[in-house]
Amino acid sequence: MPRLLAAALICGALACATLLAQSPTNDTTIRTNVHLVLVPVTVTDAKGKFVDGLTAQDFVLYDDGVPQHQIQVDSSDTVLAPIALVVAIQASWISQPALEKIHKIGGMLQPLVSGEKGEAAVLAYDAEVRTIQDFTRDSYKISGAFESIEGRTIKSGKMLDAVMEGVKMLEKTPESYRRMMLVIGESRDRGSKTKLDQAIEAVQRAGITMYPLTYSAQATAWTARPEDDPSLPIDPDYAGGIVEALRLTTRNAADEFAKWTGGRHLSFTRLEGLQEAIQRLSAEVHSQYLLSFQPQETSNKGLHRLIVQVRGHKGAQIRARPDYWP
Repeated sequence: MPRLLAAALICGALACATLLAQSPTNDTTIRTNVHLVLVPVTVTDAKGKFVDGLTAQDFVLYDDGVPQHQIQVDSSDTVLAPIALVVAIQASWISQPALEKIHKIGGMLQPLVSGEKGEAAVLAYDAEVRTIQDFTRDSYKISGAFESIEGRTIKSGKMLDAVMEGVKMLEKTPESYRRMMLVIGESRDRGSKTKLDQAIEAVQRAGITMYPLTYSAQATAWTARPEDDPSLPIDPDYAGGIVEALRLTTRNAADEFAKWTGGRHLSFTRLEGLQEAIQRLSAEVHSQYLLSFQPQETSNKGLHRLIVQVRGHKGAQIRARPDYWP
């Protein structure tokens, strides 16, 4: 470095130090209001195998149709952002056969999904939403939370209200975290005050990727042991049957959450299927690329559309969040 330039830099540094020392608060913290958008991306080939080894030069990202030229890309080997995971579990009485299976997979969540740096919290929902375990890295606490959940009210399952509670919890985590929510229950809501579109917007605004893991209460009952199958009212409930038929014509909340957040909807009937679904989820999360960028100034204060493409990989299947709120 030329001596003149070095001297100038030293003088500049001394001047900055003097100004800081003269500041009334002597506050040296640099404050910024820069918003960073995180976009987890899953890339598979035509056979469903994860595509490894991609770099920033391989990705094309459009924000409202405008290509972003300064994007950061981290792979599973380089990503530093910890995972914050909320698990919301349906605790209806009709869910008891499924809960007997769910009790056995709590220990899989911390090492397979959250990892050593991540945190997980557990909610239960039926006629109300309860926090069973706040954020923790302790696998034993997570397992204990799963094992403690039992079916209560017969058919209530306020999934959407539970999602909103999960959003509140995840919003308290740093924005640099990869926020995820795993909903284990039926694919449609039972009695929430929250509307589906309202819940979808909330998870989008919080940058949460949704992974619904669903079952049919009727199908899991057929695979349950007699002692795990709840005793439901004996008298025929004709009105309830009509309500159930109508409920099946409503929007599939699990599909909608996965579609609009870049997640995946998996389902299970038996314990082996549940364990396989958790392993598939873990493999996907730890094979994702994490794209991040700083949005450019724009007049659009509403929903921004995102498009992610990969160069040189014809037939590649790309799954990412389709939009974000600035």
